[in-house]
Amino acid sequence: MITQVFRVVFSIATWRWFFRFLEFYHKTNGAATQKLGALGKGTWIEPTAKINNPENVFIGKNCHINHLACLQPSKAKITIGDNLLMGPGTMLFASNYQLDPATPMRLQPSNYKDIMIGNDVWLGSNVVVTSGVTIGDGCVIAAGSVVTKDIPPYTIAGGIPAKPLKKRE
Repeated sequence: MITQVFRVVFSIATWRWFFRFLEFYHKTNGAATQKLGALGKGTWIEPTAKINNPENVFIGKNCHINHLACLQPSKAKITIGDNLLMGPGTMLFASNYQLDPATPMRLQPSNYKDIMIGNDVWLGSNVVVTSGVTIGDGCVIAAGSVVTKDIPPYTIAGGIPAKPLKKRE
C-alpha cells in the first residue's frame, strides 16, 4: 500500500500535472484577469497581485505584473502598454480624495483620473503611481518612487516625488 502511494506521489506524470496546473493558475490568475478590460497575449500576472475593478484595467502584450502589485482604477481607467515590467509591491491608484478643511476626511469626495503607462516601461519595486499620471514609452522609474506628475518618454526618474534624473540612451 505504502509503495503504491509513493509511486503515485513521485511519478513523473503526477509532477507534470502539478506543474501544468501551476502554469495554468499563473496565466489565468483567477476571476480578476478574466474580467479585465483587455489582457494582451503573453502577459504574466502573479497570483498575489491585486486588481480592483478589473473591467477598468487594460494591459498590453508581454507584461509582467509582479507579486503584491496593486492596481486600483476605481471609476477611472488604468491603461498599460506592451512590455511593461512592474516590480513587486508597485501600486497604481487612479483615485484621490479632495482636501476640503470643512469636510471630515472620511466624507471627502473622490477625484478619478486615468493612469496611462506607455510601452517598454520598467516600474521598480514599491513604486506608487497616483491618479492622472502619464508615464511615457521607454521610461524607467526607480524603486520606491512616488510618481505624482507626468514623466516624458525615455526618461529615468526617481524620488519622492519622482523627478526626471536623465534620459534613457
